[in-house]
Amino acid sequence: MNARLAAGAAIVGGVCALALLALLWTPHDPLALNVAGRFAPPSPAHWLGTDQLGRDVLSLIMRGAAGPVGVSLAAVCIGLAVGGTLGVLAAGRGGIGAHAALRASDFLFAFPALLVAILLRETLGPGVLNAMVAIGIFNVPVFTRVAYGASLPVWRSGYVAAARVAGRGGAWIGVMHVLPNIANTLIVQATIQLSLGVLAEASLSYIGLGVQPPQPSWGRMLYEAQTLLAIAPLLAIAPGLAIVVTVLGFNLLGEGLRQALDPRRATPPEPDAETAP
Repeated sequence: MNARLAAGAAIVGGVCALALLALLWTPHDPLALNVAGRFAPPSPAHWLGTDQLGRDVLSLIMRGAAGPVGVSLAAVCIGLAVGGTLGVLAAGRGGIGAHAALRASDFLFAFPALLVAILLRETLGPGVLNAMVAIGIFNVPVFTRVAYGASLPVWRSGYVAAARVAGRGGAWIGVMHVLPNIANTLIVQATIQLSLGVLAEASLSYIGLGVQPPQPSWGRMLYEAQTLLAIAPLLAIAPGLAIVVTVLGFNLLGEGLRQALDPRRATPPEPDAETAP
């Protein structure tokens, strides 16, 4: 385990543990209003102070962690399942079908998650589910391209040709031979997309397309704090720092996994002093 992998795993694990803990316990009720105690400075009772409605900021940060982490995980699963399958099938079949699948993924890639979220809001309304779908659609062409490029040489390998001669079908070869050989690449790409998903979810919540009130959200906390910077700058610093740390954790995790899983970075063992020439 390298340093980046260890640091990324620690940060991501801490954020996920915080999100799970917030489902069971928070220092204060994040939805409880106390207008008389609004804009309270940090204290032993409120470690990060209170906001304009008297809500405990630390409790809001803890409960708001579930939004970006949950939406990012769901969106990456959607992109990985759909895009990964399309990429592997396109590389295995080739021909017009492969080009059609790649062109379709390029078409989806032309629509950013924000635009898809706006379209879904106009048809289905705002909400967490629509944010997951919007970011998931954005992830589909990414995983399609990655899976296609990684699995293409595997489909052309000798052991796949031997499996075809043995009468194995394309689906069996894809599951038993192709996916295990490209799993490392897909895992690294998934961690990168998780960091982008956190930013996308925060952006959608900032403009009101993500997690809806009264549930806390880091993006909406930033939106509400933008007019209060002169009065209580901590209201913007706390959620902004939470987003930065979470994105940094996923990026470090992805870079660490890339270094750990890349066979080209594996160093050969040191020769034995007695047998070395």
